[in-house]
Amino acid sequence: MTEEGYAAMTAIAVAADPYHRAAVAYGQSESAQIADEFVDQVLRPVSPAARFEKRSAFEWLIWLSASDPGLGGLIDAARGNLESRRVEHDGVARFLDVCMGIAVGAELADAVTVAAITDCADAALSTAIVQHQTVVFADSMAPEQIRKDVDIATRLSGSDGNDFVLHYQPIVTLSDRRTVGYESLLRWNTEAGLLSPDVFLAVAEDTSLIVPIGRHAIDDAVRTLATEVAPTIGDSAFVSLNLSAQQLWDSTIVTFVQERIEANAVEPERVWIEIRENEAVDLGTPAARAVQQLHEIGCTICIDDLGSGFSALRYVRDLPVDVVKVDKTLIDGVLDDSASGAVVHAICDVAQSTGIGMVAEGVEDQELVPALTELGFEFAQGYLFGKPLPHPR
Repeated sequence: MTEEGYAAMTAIAVAADPYHRAAVAYGQSESAQIADEFVDQVLRPVSPAARFEKRSAFEWLIWLSASDPGLGGLIDAARGNLESRRVEHDGVARFLDVCMGIAVGAELADAVTVAAITDCADAALSTAIVQHQTVVFADSMAPEQIRKDVDIATRLSGSDGNDFVLHYQPIVTLSDRRTVGYESLLRWNTEAGLLSPDVFLAVAEDTSLIVPIGRHAIDDAVRTLATEVAPTIGDSAFVSLNLSAQQLWDSTIVTFVQERIEANAVEPERVWIEIRENEAVDLGTPAARAVQQLHEIGCTICIDDLGSGFSALRYVRDLPVDVVKVDKTLIDGVLDDSASGAVVHAICDVAQSTGIGMVAEGVEDQELVPALTELGFEFAQGYLFGKPLPHPR
């Protein structure tokens, strides 16, 4: 078939047992046989005219013509019952996890070759596996993004602690705009210049490289609190550290933070531990236990970007929270968006009734200040009060 012919087709990248659960339950050899039987029993009958290419013991690439009506059936077959698949193997029922990445050639204007469409399907499959989804449809930009992410991971793995620096953004009291602390924000110093976290942080977290990078940041921030922040704005000043779920799963994180606090002779409550609302810190996990232990040694626990994610006020209920930072997207809507205003009011009511401190994030407009003060916000940060800088000032 010509390249033009393939451009009108749909490519489906299939991974059976992507999480190796069948391999553990049934053994490697039997799980590979179950994967073959899944394809033969479930997928091939849905679209007999499709072209199946076996790529490995657990992976296939399926090509469907534009006129093949089997795509919907293949998706349904992959999703199966409770996103798993029942397969008969030697007369015994077996279950198999399946992930699919689907590239519909006619919908991907930039993918006009077999290789490009295949790359798109593989990129979608990669996303499905990482996000624990059964089916993901391809975006023509996804392969390039994955290549960039891999390049960033390679460069990160070759960096050392000295390549990362902290910038400090002031947190002020709304009543008099007095700086009372700083949020420490990570930057990566590269040959191309200083890179902000939105460029590299997700990759660092996905690859666990954030753990060694984060240790350097913690050490720097606590030392800066002792040597620059306290002498400048007083002994009650604080610095906040952003810790991801990956860092909190590190079994030595609490000991490391405590050692840095003791080595620099600062009070633990002056070290704020910030956890993003959209991080997965579930009860009973090592991450949740780390938060509890950091609170027990005296650190101030702060939920960052509250209102931006899916957990709403769950963390306030489940974790020992001392401070909440309300996300900029909600703060910006306080004056003229009724939905945002209602959410902020609800957060403020809960915080005030439980004695939790509140910080308004991303404040850029002076007109917001009276409304935030009336709502009960004691603290704020944002460009109105100061941008992140290499040194507290």
